[in-house]
Amino acid sequence: MAKYLVEPFDTGPEGLKSMEAFINEKAAEGYTLERAVPREGYHWVLFFQR
Repeated sequence: MAKYLVEPFDTGPEGLKSMEAFINEKAAEGYTLERAVPREGYHWVLFFQR
């Protein structure tokens, strides 16, 4: 598996709870969140490291 993972993410109207759930899913796969970069609107880019 990849050592790094970059994922675009759209929180939508549900807000950060959906992002938290996504981060927890990636943690279960062995990744830790390194950085969350906000973009316009509900869009984010999440950087994970294994």
